[in-house]
Amino acid sequence: MRQDRPLQFVMHSGIPLLAFGLTAMLPVGSGGWSLSLVLFAWASASLSTLLLPGLRFRTESVDLVGALAVVALTGGVSSTFAPLLPIVIVITGARRGTGVSLIRATIATLVLASATTLISSTAGAPAIEQGAAALVAMAIALHVVAWLSGRLNHSWRALEEEHDSVIVALEEGIIVTDAPGRVVRANPAARRLLEFPDGDDWRGQMLSDLFRRKTDEDLRDALGEPRTAASSIEWRPREGASKFFQIRTTEVDGGLRVAVFADRTSQRRTLEVEARLVHLEELEQLALGLAHEIRNPLASLRGAAVELASGTLPPQQAERMEAIVRRESDRLDRTVDDFLEYSRSRRVEHSVAVNLAEVVEEVIESVSGRQDARGVQMTRQCQQGAVILGDLDGLHQVVSNLTINALEAGAQKIGFVIALQGDHVRLEISDDGSGMTPELQSRAFLPFVSTKTREGGLGLALVKKIVDSAAGWIEVESLQGQGTTFLITLPVAVSVPRKVGAR
Repeated sequence: MRQDRPLQFVMHSGIPLLAFGLTAMLPVGSGGWSLSLVLFAWASASLSTLLLPGLRFRTESVDLVGALAVVALTGGVSSTFAPLLPIVIVITGARRGTGVSLIRATIATLVLASATTLISSTAGAPAIEQGAAALVAMAIALHVVAWLSGRLNHSWRALEEEHDSVIVALEEGIIVTDAPGRVVRANPAARRLLEFPDGDDWRGQMLSDLFRRKTDEDLRDALGEPRTAASSIEWRPREGASKFFQIRTTEVDGGLRVAVFADRTSQRRTLEVEARLVHLEELEQLALGLAHEIRNPLASLRGAAVELASGTLPPQQAERMEAIVRRESDRLDRTVDDFLEYSRSRRVEHSVAVNLAEVVEEVIESVSGRQDARGVQMTRQCQQGAVILGDLDGLHQVVSNLTINALEAGAQKIGFVIALQGDHVRLEISDDGSGMTPELQSRAFLPFVSTKTREGGLGLALVKKIVDSAAGWIEVESLQGQGTTFLITLPVAVSVPRKVGAR
């Protein structure tokens, strides 16, 4: 993992800096130029390991040599700088393991023994005994901390290996990059999912170099840019069909970005197949309903035609047969018109600002002349400013179909309520007609489902399609014998190009 420059400086130069700090504890005038020269050389060598990548693994060796030189110059095992040696051994053990730290602890002990012997030989027997005792204590301390720090290194490596084995075993791809987009790490699943050879080592390579095609742009951005939510990306490899990935990229400490992604191609294909099957089932139901709608009037037409062709009917009965032919022909014509209207695309090329209150007024006026509308009480409660952006003819058809639906269900009261709700307009059309059963209510918007006293058709199915195309939704609430309420919610017009009034 990359580390910040200040942290790298402390890790490579921390021990010599600590040695410089300990010089304040020395008696005035002690050390001399030799100590200053050694400290300067030590600090320079430590900085070299930071600046020269090839020497970075030599930091502990430089610190050990520097610490031993300073300790030897300032009194051996009794030196003020002696505590630096256990620190160096601890760092060595934590980084390099038990074997290396024990070897260096032994080397430090031998150097200390030589320096202490030379210094104590000129001070008499008591000094030699005192130096030997201090040397034994230091040797034990160095080897104990070497072993303990080595165990720490072993535990850390075991944890890393366990972590690595988990990452390698994951089915999800994992790619770790730094801020500029350079790959720090990638697990085998990432290379496999992105169809790279298993042996490829991405470390140090830029994402922009690995995924340089124009068609890789979405994938490259999703892998390298932190996002609050997972992204669904379609990616086409150099060979084969497109793949669908779900990618989540987060930023962690140190500016690293961790991208975790999974192949969702099979699930996507399954959903597409299921959608096609549902569509085919809907087409089958639509075809069956259309056949049923056509078969009944055709049977009536055939019977009337046979009677008329016989030429033996009395004039009054012949007129009745002719009326049947006209009625059933009109019924067939309406069925075909409804089917064509339902089948065509509802995409609106030119939306206009539609005032729903004016549409309701138009519909009430147009249906008031119907036979089944006589004596029916129609009320409206319309909030001002309820304007939407949509297809005027389509919305007029929605309100008209629902109103006629209520009349044909035997309603004596029909209510229209229009209200603004935030950034939506809510239209409520309620009646006290025959209502629907729960089973019928769940199927109300399917083609050729009867919700009234007459045979089913495409009325409510067409209503739902028009509302859906206007980015709205429709709901139905009904109790059998108590009436029905249709709730339509449509987005309010953000900008109003022009107002549409009554026709």
